[in-house]
Amino acid sequence: MEFAEVVRRRGMVRAFLSRPVEGATVRRLLEYAHRAPSAGFTQPVEFVVVRDPAVRQRLVQAAWGQTWVGAAPVVLAVCADTRRSAARYGERGVRRYSIVDAAFASMLILLGAVDEGLGACFVGAFDDDAVRDVLGLPPHVLPVGLIPVGYPAERPPRYRRRPLESLVHHDRW
Repeated sequence: MEFAEVVRRRGMVRAFLSRPVEGATVRRLLEYAHRAPSAGFTQPVEFVVVRDPAVRQRLVQAAWGQTWVGAAPVVLAVCADTRRSAARYGERGVRRYSIVDAAFASMLILLGAVDEGLGACFVGAFDDDAVRDVLGLPPHVLPVGLIPVGYPAERPPRYRRRPLESLVHHDRW
């Protein structure tokens, strides 16, 4: 698929078929994400691949009842090992760069899912400590996003976007 088509088709899918996502496909999504840029090439992003239905249901609770987290056959938890960013950038690395780096990786997963014929949704609303507990994350690892991935059982809704001209400023605000 052409890149412009992938971008145009990207949308948040929250309903999935029960069909499993093949391991090779998940691997490709992770390889795309692994190519994301990172501040100072600190590479803080790590992933937890969650297939176990019981663990996915615990993530639903950690995500304040967002049922689509448990409905997908696989959830990719995108995390940041903040020590890597902190070593080079201190507190700014922890609070900003590591999160931006994980967001870049997340977007590549979302775009890759479209190209693979899958649906995905970025979930950033969750209790950090509850997700840490469910996934066994150490204290220095920040969960940034949960990405339910699967074969779509819906077409994502299309919303009217603000006109680009109203969002672009030249030289100054």
